Amino acid sequence: MKNILKLFTLSIVVTLSSCEDFLDKTPLDDVSEVDFYSTPGDLRASVNAFYNDLPSWSNTSVGFSVLPDLDSDMGVAENINSRLSGQTGVATESSNSVWSWDEVREVNWLLDHVDQAEGDQTEIDQYIGEAYFFRAYYYFNLLVDYGDLPILDRYFDNNDEAYLFAGREPRNEVADFILGDLSTAISLLQSFPDIATSPRISKEAALLLKARIALYEGTWEKYHSGTAFGVEGSNGSAFLQIAADTSEELIDSGVFTLHSDYATLFNQVGLSGNSEVMLWRDFNNDLGFNNSIQISWPNRCAYTREAIRTYLCTDGDPISVSDLYDDGDKSLATIEDNRDPRLAALIMVPGDLIKRDTDGSTVAYTAPDFATANAGLTGYESEKYRNIDIDPNTSDFTLNTSKVIMRFAEALLIYAEAKAELGTITQADLEKSVNKLRTRVGMPGITLGAITTDPDWPNYGYTLSDVLYEIRRERTVELMAEGFRLDDLLRWRAHELVNGTTPRGAYFYDGIVNSDTPESNVTLDSEGYIAPFINSAPYNFDETKAYLLPIPSNELILNPNLLPQNPGW
Repeated sequence: MKNILKLFTLSIVVTLSSCEDFLDKTPLDDVSEVDFYSTPGDLRASVNAFYNDLPSWSNTSVGFSVLPDLDSDMGVAENINSRLSGQTGVATESSNSVWSWDEVREVNWLLDHVDQAEGDQTEIDQYIGEAYFFRAYYYFNLLVDYGDLPILDRYFDNNDEAYLFAGREPRNEVADFILGDLSTAISLLQSFPDIATSPRISKEAALLLKARIALYEGTWEKYHSGTAFGVEGSNGSAFLQIAADTSEELIDSGVFTLHSDYATLFNQVGLSGNSEVMLWRDFNNDLGFNNSIQISWPNRCAYTREAIRTYLCTDGDPISVSDLYDDGDKSLATIEDNRDPRLAALIMVPGDLIKRDTDGSTVAYTAPDFATANAGLTGYESEKYRNIDIDPNTSDFTLNTSKVIMRFAEALLIYAEAKAELGTITQADLEKSVNKLRTRVGMPGITLGAITTDPDWPNYGYTLSDVLYEIRRERTVELMAEGFRLDDLLRWRAHELVNGTTPRGAYFYDGIVNSDTPESNVTLDSEGYIAPFINSAPYNFDETKAYLLPIPSNELILNPNLLPQNPGW
């Protein structure tokens, strides 16, 4: 592990809304415990460092940003997802992104020194609570990747062999440790309305993370039961109950409500005052902190046909049975007709605006850009996250579009899924959760006992109750391209859903092609649908090992107590 510290930012106390780089690192041996961690301001400056590790826009070195989830079955980028395609290998050494414990170690250092602080106890508790939140956040990322983990609950140096050579504890015990940290955070953090400067971690954000993690572990243990990845003697119900109870506490608190317009949630400059968004990043290009998301549209990634076909018709029925699905998906110009309005918020179709200038003039979208290799990719380009307004200060697209990190809608989805998994869901539960999401966009709600059977319900490799199929659909649609999809496939043990398939896109010969489109840039399947990877091997997720990543080989040599290696590796 590196002997570095991202906590130490001595000169200024800054806020997340400026997205200042907090990553100035000072060797631990140079940190003066006497001079630092003595005031609430010191703790604030220290914990600010961890905010940089929350999700932001994914920038690349070639001028475009891959949107969340557009390397899964719901979307594709320039290259097919290596994990889904079975191309992941064993790393020889750990790194910043592989089996990295730097962040946990840094939080532990801070937590071991917070007792030095004197001053307003409410402020001190807030920053201690944030530290516990981040330790849980980092640990959860490791749990998703590796399963069983060492539990490192305090800072230690190179002489502490008990911790240096700690073995791995069962994943359910690790999950208990993580949820314990979040319970501590919840007891210390202020409620969102009481925090003077936002966005900061609030009690409600900790409740949502606790519910998210409990749902993950509960469904993981349920669907991996009896496999090498399961937890002996557990069906996940205890964690599912925690997920249901915690999300219900957040819902019933009334602190957050759904924003009135789904489509405008994702392209705003500044999210302060939004009733739904619980945690976010703001950007200010004038100060040099920009998101770069608008540099290049299209951004060489796009949605799949599978994603588009998930959306219901406006009568509440799936496309496989609804009379409203007259034209099918053969025309991009009409594909949004009579469909869940969230589809119109997701993809570009002819007539959508690409640009609105400061003088009010506009430029409309006509067709996917296939003229540049990989630009259109599947033909389903993203409307979500586009901010079409030109910034008068730069005469270009704004670089200040905010990034949603946590929003209240997720709590509604967690509650419904956990209750359905437990087999205790009622119509009243649906009304207080997912039906609110459908009402927002003008869609019919889910009614127990009256759910239309979809002959094309996803093949997860097992059958579900009708209500669970629809709750999973609702989660997929509501959270499309927000970074949840791969984790959902993992916890649902859904390899059958992808194996043997190749991502498909739009129907090519539907009038979307213009004279500038070279067919040489587009590969099609036998039915005329765009198939960007048809000449590559199909998805081949290896269910015997790929549900977890392998621990780097050098770590197993350095610490044999980490053995056994994860299954299959």
